[in-house]
Amino acid sequence: MKNITYTVPTRLIPMVGNDLSSITSEVDENMDKLASSDAESEDKLDQELDRIRDRRENPGKSFLVNTIVPKTFDDYTLVFGVMAGLVFFGMITLASSGLVLGDSISIDDTLSGTPLDPNDCVDRRGEVWIKSWVQGDDLEIESHNLETSSTFGILVAVWNESSVESDGGAGGPTLTMGESGTGDLSIELNSDDLEDGHYIVRIGISSSDSDSREWSEQEIVEAVASPGSLISFKELEIELHTTSSSSLFGSGETHREMEKSDEETRACMTIQDMGVWGWILMGAEWVGGRETAMLTGGNAEVPPWYMATISLGMSVFFLCVQYPLMHRLYHRETDDLLTSEQMNRLLVRTIEKASKRLHIKPNLSSIKVQDRAISVDVFLPYNTSRKTIASPIDVKGTIIKDILNEFRIFGEMRPLQIKTVCTDSDTESEETIDFSELGEIRLSDDYSSFFSSMGQFGKLEEAFRESMSRWFRKHDVADYGSAILADEDAVFVRVIYRPVTRFAYFLFKPTYQHLQGDLRKHLGNDLESLLQGRTLVVSARNEKSTLGDRAVAGRVEQGTEEHEGEAMVAKRGGIPGALLQNPFMGDILSSVEYVAHKNRKRIDKYGFWGLIVFVWIPFMASGVLVGAMLGLVARMRFQRVLAACFIGGTAASITWAYTARGIIEVMHKYHAEAFIPFILLLAVGFTWLKIRDNKRFRREELFKDSMAFFAGASDT
Repeated sequence: MKNITYTVPTRLIPMVGNDLSSITSEVDENMDKLASSDAESEDKLDQELDRIRDRRENPGKSFLVNTIVPKTFDDYTLVFGVMAGLVFFGMITLASSGLVLGDSISIDDTLSGTPLDPNDCVDRRGEVWIKSWVQGDDLEIESHNLETSSTFGILVAVWNESSVESDGGAGGPTLTMGESGTGDLSIELNSDDLEDGHYIVRIGISSSDSDSREWSEQEIVEAVASPGSLISFKELEIELHTTSSSSLFGSGETHREMEKSDEETRACMTIQDMGVWGWILMGAEWVGGRETAMLTGGNAEVPPWYMATISLGMSVFFLCVQYPLMHRLYHRETDDLLTSEQMNRLLVRTIEKASKRLHIKPNLSSIKVQDRAISVDVFLPYNTSRKTIASPIDVKGTIIKDILNEFRIFGEMRPLQIKTVCTDSDTESEETIDFSELGEIRLSDDYSSFFSSMGQFGKLEEAFRESMSRWFRKHDVADYGSAILADEDAVFVRVIYRPVTRFAYFLFKPTYQHLQGDLRKHLGNDLESLLQGRTLVVSARNEKSTLGDRAVAGRVEQGTEEHEGEAMVAKRGGIPGALLQNPFMGDILSSVEYVAHKNRKRIDKYGFWGLIVFVWIPFMASGVLVGAMLGLVARMRFQRVLAACFIGGTAASITWAYTARGIIEVMHKYHAEAFIPFILLLAVGFTWLKIRDNKRFRREELFKDSMAFFAGASDT
């Protein structure tokens, strides 16, 4: 048998007493240090946020806010853009009206035949002339400068080229047409009336004794055979042929093509013509981009220098006006940019302050924040208290309002999405009654205090009703539900009102927060003697208000059925906020900002020259505004962004203006005139699809990731 010796571990005994207490104290000390470290970290973040807030709230005199005197480079740029826009649009308006030198062709006549416009033009003022062009598969013909008080006839005779003798007199015409009327006339030669082949077309303008005269074939032939007796005469050749296509129109399908050949020199444009075409080009560029405007003008033989001038004028105006406004709205100095820690602390302390007013208990340990480039998402669980009278939608609206107000001060323009969850049903009430400690409860024969409190509440309710009647009349609103409750600690008032003013959506200006503050002051004065030191808790809301109204958001973006959500942007005051945060411009800016974020890596890589190329390239959604936003996102200097966008926009305008006519001529050369309207529609369609896709992709990215974040936060 082995001897087994049991020994007592001599060091185990002291641990039971002294060492255990030392370990406990060490753990407590570590916990205290951790809490102290967290407090110090919060204090440090609060100090940093307060410094940023002070810089943002006290920027000195700001242009068009506290002073009308420009102070910085972007102020002068904005002034220049406004002045340039007034001059540019004013000149186009004045020219199109024809009030000043409307019939003058001096500008076009002087610049034609120069490097700015290699094609020459002729002066056709004061003479009757005929214009013809191919539109689709048909030949369009119209007269110019005919007197509106006289009656004329436009006559057309078409001969097959093979039947025309050298003197042009023999052979009967294949087709004749004639129409009468007053003033300038137009007529259309339909390709369906002719077979494939080469034709000679003779067009004449003749006097007519009636605006309803019927022209016989013999009269038309005799008239065009004697050009000397006509007011105006023109001869040209056309070729008709049927081709089969195997690409755009489908394999095996056929279509007719008409080609016109004449040596007609374009007529010099008058000042009024230039003004009218200025509006047409601007409209085409606004709808379908610079490419559409240039192809439209090139097809109508508008001088390239004029097309470039119109495009450049629009670029200068929008760049020098909208870029300074965007810069003021979005730009922040490097020291003012919030880190993730600062953003989280800003949200937490804002929620804490709002919760005190709402009398709710936020679960600060369960707050989750998703800080991303496209939005800020917040998940907030909370519990109600005995003093909570605000509905969940009011709680959410108030918290969003306070956060957006902080975002406004700190210059944060990202959309905010927040999900608030009341967890009362998931948690046990902290205020439980321990009946074991109550002991025996004695019945009292003295009920005077009970009935006294009942009487006091009756007086309070009566005074409340009288006070509310005066308040409703004061603000011209109707009572859609008001109630008052009281206990020993507080008096709770909840009011739902509705404006009775006609067109209240436009004319009723006070927000619910203004009326709620006024109601608290109003009731505090009227019920002061009956409150008896109790807290007055007031909640008021517009019966027709939305969450965006409660949050006083500058812009609200709604999700779709597939990607639900509601994102709100902080409201900014002044001219930038008024111009850029309306629904129309806000929608444009959000899409522009999305495209800029998507292309930021390219600009970060290539810098100034990359931004020039980005604005220059003839791709959809790459204009000066997108380039300016891209420079803002990449945090380039204001002057460098302005210079890059101006250089790129100028290069794009000139490039397209002087290549558009070449594109049209190439299409004429290869008998592709029918494709011109198709290409114009294609350009407009691609632009519209690009804008729509950008909006859809941004909306999906904005709400899809937020839905996933909120779902994950709710599960945890």
